[in-house]
Amino acid sequence: MRHLRDLAVRLALGEAVGDELPMAAATALCEGADSPALRELAGLSKGESREAVDLFRVAMEELGEPVPDGRRARLHRMREAAATVLDGAGDPEELAHEIHWQACYSGSPELRRVGDRFLELYAGWGVTHADAEASEAAMRAAAESFLQAHPA
Repeated sequence: MRHLRDLAVRLALGEAVGDELPMAAATALCEGADSPALRELAGLSKGESREAVDLFRVAMEELGEPVPDGRRARLHRMREAAATVLDGAGDPEELAHEIHWQACYSGSPELRRVGDRFLELYAGWGVTHADAEASEAAMRAAAESFLQAHPA
């Protein structure tokens, strides 16, 4: 299901995912997910993108995980990046940039403030920053605070 949720987020953000959907549906069926639209989607071929997207939306509704709107999709991406910061994985500058970018386009003043905080941390993170350990601690604290304020 995680892969289907990721595809739903990508779709909500305007990415072209239609050709990936039939195989993702087949994989989800093999992993135990099931719905009438998911079965129909798994039977489509790669060239049926428009039909695949329509069926995918129906399948996600049937599975109880509807395709999110753009704001929720951006919030999801921000949560993923913040969780990655806490895991100590990935490049902190890239993760802060991802959070800032998604916040900027979320349309939410509250999320924009979060994004601005990560931009401040991103701008001070580079090799010229005087105290990299303090920057890392501030980044982790900001990520933890964000995730507590915006649970999944």
